[in-house]
Amino acid sequence: MADQRPIDDALLAKFLAGETDPSESARVQQWLASQDSAPNEPSQADFERFAQLWQNATPADEKPIDTNAAWLLVQQKMQATESRTSAKADSVVKPMPVQKPQPGRSAEPQPPRHQPIWNRAIWRAAAVLVVAVGVGWLVFQFQNKQRPAEAYLTLTTTDQRAERILPDGTKVWLNHHSTLRYPTLFDDDSRAVTLTGEAYFEVMPDAGRPFRIQARQTTVQVLGTSFNVRAYDANVSVAVQTGKVRFASKRKAVLLTKNQQATFDLKGDTIRRSLQLATNVFAYKTGQLVFDNEPLRDVVKTLNQVYNADVRLGNEPLGSCRLTTRFDNAPLNAVVAITAETLGLRVRHVGRQVILDGTCQ
Repeated sequence: MADQRPIDDALLAKFLAGETDPSESARVQQWLASQDSAPNEPSQADFERFAQLWQNATPADEKPIDTNAAWLLVQQKMQATESRTSAKADSVVKPMPVQKPQPGRSAEPQPPRHQPIWNRAIWRAAAVLVVAVGVGWLVFQFQNKQRPAEAYLTLTTTDQRAERILPDGTKVWLNHHSTLRYPTLFDDDSRAVTLTGEAYFEVMPDAGRPFRIQARQTTVQVLGTSFNVRAYDANVSVAVQTGKVRFASKRKAVLLTKNQQATFDLKGDTIRRSLQLATNVFAYKTGQLVFDNEPLRDVVKTLNQVYNADVRLGNEPLGSCRLTTRFDNAPLNAVVAITAETLGLRVRHVGRQVILDGTCQ
């Protein structure tokens, strides 16, 4: 099985210095051959740049070595790296002192000049430091540049509804032709989403992070509760089933509690409370429809909202007919058929339109 441990700058520095053991060399060679780097690893392009830096920093063996000049060269390369990163190296590698013959001693014949072992070690250590600092900085830059701005997801419905659990555990039921935009990860001090259309929320309680919904020109804020927001147009409405909700526009804000409802009126630029909670405001989520002596014009309006339908009345007087019944998870055609049978009406279909016609009995 291939070694899955990550490639880091220290291992690359050892490899360039020729100090890796066979298994480490094999890891680096396999990594170079794969042309694939993990998000927290340096890339092959980074390795090639610092390999070139190594070659430029390492003198040929046949030339005499001036350790002071070598150290100056390394210092210049380190300072160039620091000027780009605004970071100071914590450790400093200094050249070993060159021993000079003491006065009074006769100079012994010197063998041909070759690069001393300790001198080559200084070069190796200095180059390793340059490569380590540079590769480390590139990894740091890579990780920060690849860290994207806060990513968002968008959930959109057309003729179907959708359910979604947000990153904090909040549950959302999105109605027909609606759009919810939310981050892949909420902030540490707040949770914010944007809604167009209609959605029912069961917000996960979190006292340290208020949950905010931007709906058109209004904002709904809660800590933990269940409620419905309808924002198909500018006149946004909010209905609360449990808990408390702050419903605000630019000029006004109201606090809604259980079984309370309010609507933002764009024309008057104000928020108006309803006298009572609409009976079927949560019907698209619960599947339950209840009509208690309801005018047929209001029944048709509710059916169109819940089923995303186009039900119409064949004549104006039908709107005053009254309906008392209950439906549990019934399809639209069944609801229309039962309504027509109850009131003695006929059902006509014209394209997508469903028309109730006749005279109430």
